Amino acid sequence: MINLKDISKVLKGKEVLTNINLTLNPGEVTLLYGHNGSGKTMLLRMICGLISPDKGELLLDSSFKFGVIIENPTFFLNETAFYNLNYLATINKRIGDKDILSWLKIFNLYEVKDKRVKSFSLGMKQRLALCQAFMENPDVLLLDEPFNGIDDENLEIVYNLLEKEKKKKKIIVIASHVKIQVEGLVDKQIKMSNGKIV
Repeated sequence: MINLKDISKVLKGKEVLTNINLTLNPGEVTLLYGHNGSGKTMLLRMICGLISPDKGELLLDSSFKFGVIIENPTFFLNETAFYNLNYLATINKRIGDKDILSWLKIFNLYEVKDKRVKSFSLGMKQRLALCQAFMENPDVLLLDEPFNGIDDENLEIVYNLLEKEKKKKKIIVIASHVKIQVEGLVDKQIKMSNGKIV
């Protein structure tokens, strides 16, 4: 479980999060939705520890492993898809080449694993970002606009994977500027505006 109690954050003189109270439970998909600048991305950054609260408490298990897509995923554009995932995998040393190739297959990127990422479409880059978020079997998935540019066939794959991860009792948070209507996937819908839960 992750608990946010009365969380507030000020950046560059502006309050970007105000009195956030939220509980995220294992086996639950939470959707954060709201216009750009509503505070969704800041909240994801707070949950995974990229920023810390100025006020309030963030309570979570320190052993949690995170799989994260926040804003536009950054890759080495002149390197291949496989190189990028392999480079990230060497940081924590939790998975090997076989696992990476298996995830590339799942996201329909195996055939282009040796192509440079700069040649990829937006949807392909997004699927590569999803690969890196899922591949190390995280306890918590934080996905900022994860469906950007993905076609219907691959969207089905992503939805099915999220269903599987939910059954494994993962904590899953999806941020989107629109409400997502996926039958049975989302358990909690939370609207944000101007850094507040409304």
